[in-house]
Amino acid sequence: MERIGRYEIVRELGRGSMSIVYEAFDSRIDRHLAIKVLRRKFASDVNARQRFLREARAAGSLSHPNVVTVFDVGQAETSPYMVMELLRGQTLEQWLDQTKATDIEAGRLIDLVTQLARGLAHAHAHGVIHRDVKPANIHYDAGSNTAKMMDFGIAAIDTPHRPTSSNQPIAERIAEPIAGTLTHLSPEVLAGDPPGQRSDLYSLGVVLYQLLTGTLPFDGESGEEIIEQIIQHRVRPLEPSRPGLPLELTDLALRLMALEPDSRPSSAMQVVEELEEIREGLGRGLLQEARQRSAEWRWPVVTGLAVALVIVLGLQYVHYRQNQAMAEATYAFGDALASLVAQETAEALILEDTTALAVLVSDFAANPGIRHLHIANDAGIIQASTDPFLRGEIVTDSAGRRVAREDGSVELLQTAEQVLEFRVPVRYQARRVGQVRLGLDGQTLKETARATLVMLTAVFLTSLTALAIGLAWLTRRQQRVLRRLAWGLKRLQRGQFQFRLDASPRDEFAHAYREFNRLAVRLEESTRPAKATTTDAGEKSRASSLVFSGSPDETQELLDSNQDPEDARDPDDPGSSNIRQLKRKP
Repeated sequence: MERIGRYEIVRELGRGSMSIVYEAFDSRIDRHLAIKVLRRKFASDVNARQRFLREARAAGSLSHPNVVTVFDVGQAETSPYMVMELLRGQTLEQWLDQTKATDIEAGRLIDLVTQLARGLAHAHAHGVIHRDVKPANIHYDAGSNTAKMMDFGIAAIDTPHRPTSSNQPIAERIAEPIAGTLTHLSPEVLAGDPPGQRSDLYSLGVVLYQLLTGTLPFDGESGEEIIEQIIQHRVRPLEPSRPGLPLELTDLALRLMALEPDSRPSSAMQVVEELEEIREGLGRGLLQEARQRSAEWRWPVVTGLAVALVIVLGLQYVHYRQNQAMAEATYAFGDALASLVAQETAEALILEDTTALAVLVSDFAANPGIRHLHIANDAGIIQASTDPFLRGEIVTDSAGRRVAREDGSVELLQTAEQVLEFRVPVRYQARRVGQVRLGLDGQTLKETARATLVMLTAVFLTSLTALAIGLAWLTRRQQRVLRRLAWGLKRLQRGQFQFRLDASPRDEFAHAYREFNRLAVRLEESTRPAKATTTDAGEKSRASSLVFSGSPDETQELLDSNQDPEDARDPDDPGSSNIRQLKRKP
């Protein structure tokens, strides 16, 4: 079995342009590992080998959940190798090939990019630059939504930095061959400048663009066309494939891919902070917003409760008055009907004409609203009734609640069976000759009152829902405006004076946005000359100190201590010639 050092090679996992990756087994710790071996054409170059080992050791100093762990670095014969943790699964590039951008949830996307930014922040804090951030160099576990960055610094192995003059046109400063993946390289790296933290952030911005749109930001068919698009910053319009993504996320992607490094976020940690702010504001529900933003929701909630209380009191009063009116109408109907029966039965009671009374009772009994009708003589003996078995019986008082009435001529009793019993005396020529007891169905009145209550409750809930929706919409809209203004102020605080807020002419907050944009323009205009003046003053002060401070020997020593080694090695650099002229000046 083939071996590399003490590691037994199990199988080949993949090949890249500069290295080959194998699965290996370490018998000492009984663990399967991944070994990356530099290809022979690069391994034969001493500088390439040294660079590989240097970058591998730098990556080995990193220990972070979002960075692939490097366990060992060594050299077998003339082939340097790097031993890493063996990751099962696929790269982010493979996952993107199988997944549509529209299927990526906003929260999942933000968490993924946050992990990448954290990994870069950890590497940058230890002085390690990745140089080739791209989906193919990111291991991704879709099940746990965990990302790990791989291949730190390997992209620059075969291409050492070539010093260039900042006065050259950018198109003439393109370094050949190009280190890294062309579509993810920053303009300054293409121009030959050494890669740095912000060039890694540019590459991260391209990855974020891919996650948002499912495509690359450049559509050139050849390498020359892509280079031209990158250096001229001709980026495809960023149109997220999934609606509802936060605008701040799109803005962050565009700022990460800014042409000038100074226009990008200052560090990967700043990117993490911005992503956390975006994540915090994503998908807040109304109740969660009220809990977390109690101060923002305090007055809308108080206003809503006050309006709801007024509505409740108003509807309660309406319900009470309506029930009272319906009850009075029912009582009036019962009074009139019972009085009518008393008038019709007075003569028959005097004549003791039970047949006429029975006919009258049967006529009234046809009304379904009448529960019972008893006609008794002055002695309290029932002469006619809707219940024929009660004829000749003495009238008994029903158990129930007496209803107070202003008119005392008619007594009203409400029984437990929801029967309204009206008791009217029968009089003939001012002499009492009997009594009529008329029972009406009170259940209808109760059902009507219940239906009225249900209707008013529905009106209340509908009004309350409309009020809550209106207040929530208005409050969230105001909070969104305040958050946008706060977001813009944070950008200004970070020195990103080129940031502007877009406002619709119909937006009631357009005036505030315009004033913010005016402030940003003023700050941008005021800082430009200040920076130029400060730079010029600094150069004059430095030149003055170099030429006139102390003796010629002291000036020579100061120059030697401040001279950049690259300047000393580049005879064509104008900066180097200026330094040499200062050295020769006595």
